[in-house]
Parts: sequence; C-alpha cells; structure tokens
Amino acid sequence: MTRSRKDTTVRRDEILRATVAQIEKVGLHALRISDVAESLSVSPGLVVYHFNAKEALIAEAFTWAAQRDLDQLENLTADLPTALARLTTALDWYAPTGRAKGWTLWIEGWAAALRDPELRQVGRELDLRWKESLTAIIQDGVYSGEFVTDDPRGAAWRITALLDGLAVQAIVHRGIQNQRKATEWAGGLVAHELQLPAAPESGGR
Repeated sequence: MTRSRKDTTVRRDEILRATVAQIEKVGLHALRISDVAESLSVSPGLVVYHFNAKEALIAEAFTWAAQRDLDQLENLTADLPTALARLTTALDWYAPTGRAKGWTLWIEGWAAALRDPELRQVGRELDLRWKESLTAIIQDGVYSGEFVTDDPRGAAWRITALLDGLAVQAIVHRGIQNQRKATEWAGGLVAHELQLPAAPESGGR
C-alpha cells in the first residue's frame, strides 16, 4: 500500500479513537490494524509506527477511553453544589442505560482480560480509578452529613458491582430485563448503602 499524504498529520489520539470505534463495531478478536488504518485513510505502517504491535494499540486504546470517561465525569460533577447531586449525576452517567461509557467496549475488554495478562492489568488499574472517584464523592457526602456509611469504599464497590452486572444483562442479554426495574434496583441499593430517605432518581444514559 502506498503511503497516504494524510499519514504525517494523523495523531495518536485519532488512531486510538478509531481503534475504540473498531472494537465496538467488530469486537476485540476481529480487530485488525489494517481496518483501523483504513478508517483513517492512512497506511497500516503508520499505526505500527506509533504503537509497535496490536497488543500495545489495544491496551492504550482502553486507557484512552477510560481517561476520556474520567475527564467527562469530572466535567459533569465538578460544579455541582452537593455530594448527592454529584453522586446522582455520576451514577446516571455510568448506568448501562445512560449516555457515557461504551459498554460494548468494556464487556469486550473484560472477556479478553481472562486470557490476556497485559489487558487484565490495564483493566484492573482503570477500574480502580473509577471506583476511587466514586469513593471520593461518597466520602465528601459523609463529611457533609448527606450520607451515612462507615465504609465509603465498600459502598462504592457494591454499587458499581451491581451496575456492572446490570450492564452485562442490558448489553449481552438485551431486552430480557425491564430498564425501569433495573433503575429501581440501582436506586434502592444506593439508598440502602448511604441511608438516604429515598432512592435518588436516575434517568439513565
């Protein structure tokens, strides 16, 4: 393949964005560097130049996607006046029925991580960063008197565990579970964990 004139102007972020889009479109195992290159109208050699190998490209693509999610979470919650407002916004954004994370991407990553140690390590680190962000919001709510819990970190883990499980049901077993019922379960768990008088409303993604 001849080298495209666009090769010299395509940046790493563009390649990572295109890689994420390809994973969501065809799946992780079917991903090919040539398809990523073709979607950008560049040569496969440019992708290899930046990332050396497909494994490195995939690992960095997941890191890029997670950082994008964390940045968006910060943007959505930074100026909200209460911990409850921040938590409700964060969970509404994270929920498998909402606008934020590409759940297909993450489910693909979880499955591949069973046999890929590098991807497993990347996924573990990114998952911990998300949970720590949620833990910080809950801790702020405890300090302000909005939430009651002796275990903010445990509460964050239990809440995200339910949401992750609901995401698998919503994406892999689409249509089996009623969306409203899933939202009620999530809200009920949050209310129970943080001793809220009523479950915070969540519009879903």
